[in-house]
Amino acid sequence: MAGKSGKQARPDKKDAISGAAVGHEIRAMRRAVGMTLNECATAASLSVGFLSLVERGQKQPSLEALQRISAALGVEIGWLFPPSPNDDPIENKYVVRKGFRRRIDYSRLSGTEYLGETDFLLSPSVDGQLAMSLMQFAPGGHSGDDPLSHEGEEVGYVLAGQLTLEVEGHTFVLEEGDSFGFSGEKPHRYINAGQVTLQIIHTNTPVIMKPR
Repeated sequence: MAGKSGKQARPDKKDAISGAAVGHEIRAMRRAVGMTLNECATAASLSVGFLSLVERGQKQPSLEALQRISAALGVEIGWLFPPSPNDDPIENKYVVRKGFRRRIDYSRLSGTEYLGETDFLLSPSVDGQLAMSLMQFAPGGHSGDDPLSHEGEEVGYVLAGQLTLEVEGHTFVLEEGDSFGFSGEKPHRYINAGQVTLQIIHTNTPVIMKPR
């Protein structure tokens, strides 16, 4: 996977969210986009020591610092504050409620709307060995003109619609209820050649969210 942004939450009144929670989200996203602590600190014009303390929950960053960090990571600042229907920090660690999913954008430029693709994170966090997402492609939508290739593995389940899957030059048409899996290093594309929205439950490991 690659690039990202959460658009549902804004940090206007986030005092209830602990520094540890914010730091956890920053560290998880930094690792997912493949940035070192030094690289992120430099891009955000912050000291490595300060950013390290933030990630460990030992320093509460200002709004300005959060804006710099989110810009360095290529996400909207709302990504660092996972939306939730309640204020239960324990539930938020394990559960993602419908309607409170974070939007993933695999592009630092304009998201993926121009491709007819919208993706949402189904996992509570990207801090782990795998991440599950809901991929949606409008009729005619696709993952890009050029095949994708990256480390790790991908598996998916067609929840609705029809998927035209290209892997290593081979083309497969999958219907609702079909599933797939392959090494991410094999060039691949996702295409919706159907007339209805294509929905895919998708999982990849390791978690990679660098821009395409």
